[in-house]
Amino acid sequence: MKKYLSLIKACMTENMSIFKISSKKQSKTSKKMLPIFVFICLFFSVWTYANMFMEPLVKIHLEYVLLTLFVIVTAFLTLIEGIYKSGSLLFNCKDDNLLFSLPIKKSTVLFVRVLKFYAFEVLYNALFLIPAIVVYIRYVQVDMTFYISSIIAILVLPIIPIVISCIIGAFISAVSSKFKLKNFAQIVLTTILLLAIMYLSFNLQVVVNNLAENATSINDLITKLYYPAGAYINLITEFNVSDLLIFIGINLGIFLITILLLGAIYFKINSSVKAVKKVSKNTEYKIKVRKPILALMHKEFKRFTSSPVFIINAGFGLVLFIVICVGINLRIEKVIESLANQEIMITAEQIYLYIPVILFGLICFTSFMTSITSSMISLEGKTFNILKSLPIKPFRIIFSKVLTAAVIMIPCILIGNLILFIKFSFNTAEILLITIASFVLPLISATLGILVNLKYPKMDAENDTEVVKQSMSSMVAVFSGLFISGLSIYGLYECINRGLSINQTLLLGNGIYILIYIILSIYLNKKSVKEFNDINV
Repeated sequence: MKKYLSLIKACMTENMSIFKISSKKQSKTSKKMLPIFVFICLFFSVWTYANMFMEPLVKIHLEYVLLTLFVIVTAFLTLIEGIYKSGSLLFNCKDDNLLFSLPIKKSTVLFVRVLKFYAFEVLYNALFLIPAIVVYIRYVQVDMTFYISSIIAILVLPIIPIVISCIIGAFISAVSSKFKLKNFAQIVLTTILLLAIMYLSFNLQVVVNNLAENATSINDLITKLYYPAGAYINLITEFNVSDLLIFIGINLGIFLITILLLGAIYFKINSSVKAVKKVSKNTEYKIKVRKPILALMHKEFKRFTSSPVFIINAGFGLVLFIVICVGINLRIEKVIESLANQEIMITAEQIYLYIPVILFGLICFTSFMTSITSSMISLEGKTFNILKSLPIKPFRIIFSKVLTAAVIMIPCILIGNLILFIKFSFNTAEILLITIASFVLPLISATLGILVNLKYPKMDAENDTEVVKQSMSSMVAVFSGLFISGLSIYGLYECINRGLSINQTLLLGNGIYILIYIILSIYLNKKSVKEFNDINV
């Protein structure tokens, strides 16, 4: 028994942090306090949203609908998190070789893996369910059966999302051993989730009003389609011991069946993930010869596409730009109607007239808030000295990163431009000026980003997340980008306010940005090589 407890304890200590905030300079106290602080912030954020949804439900005496909504939303979030975590907690784990070499049954290793996965998802589930339960208690007088049902629900509700995520995770792990699809799946799911969160944030009042009007039908639909939600609501409204036992039994039964089925394929998947592909001795290798700058760009592009956190953090703004352009194309009339209802003194004719300037401002904001190069030097990490040893001039290496970022950004911006060009029939001069800006602004953003990263490199990061989200260069790039984009939009407004025509405004903007790019390029050429050579790993 002690052997199994030691194994569980050892496994539970690794990769179980929901809020991974690490730094070599942090003390033990700060490492413990920071996750607690983040947990409190998240708790009160969820608590605030729960209160907003609860207020209209109280008026129509349908308070339990709040818990129905949070059960289904939490199940969805747990499912997505489970798909991500299944790779590191179940398949392709770092300690596989160690555990499989010990005198322990493989079935025991699988049980510990699943138990660890379940414990993680219970903690994650509780982050969203507990605030909603607290809000419910605040408005509704509850008895002991409510607490019993809720505690059991927190332990049981994650099971079905875990089961589904295990199935999807097993499929992705099996397929990704032959094809690199796992990163793609993670990127797509995260992007969809972020877009959904942004949509709900901007339309929260509408969502709340619709919820109040259709609370009963929404609750009936969710409880009929998703059994755990219906069972939990039934327990808190009309508690019955037999219903509670059935609720626990069904979920545990599903969980045990899944473990048995997973056991039949788990080790085959793990073996295929770690297998080394044999290469035939007669295989003829074809070596592609590229020019140095193209080879460096190819390397940078592969590094960008191999890191989901890098793509999502740096590329989400580009996706959002296209989504906004599509939204303007499809819903411009509703936007105008909304502005009229809010008594904003702007007419439909003015909006249609100034669409080129609005698009120019969107390009400014997207370009300066998408700083890909602010992480590219730091992501080299311990391989940076290898890069420095190449028989290539340092400036070419630096400039290849700028060009790669521009190649990623420019096509996305041009797609958004094309959507609005067709809808609003821009004239030739407007199309030309906006297209020029679509090339110049990404180049400025990429040049600024590489200068910031050369100034504040972080070469000792343990993972991509530290570089992309937690480094000084990324923080400076975000705040400077926010300041420059805000200043640019204000400048466009002032030009229009002072009576400049659309073409004059766009021409002036392009002239200023081209001048800025020339200055930055000269500075990059003079200063970057020294800063590049001064970086040591």
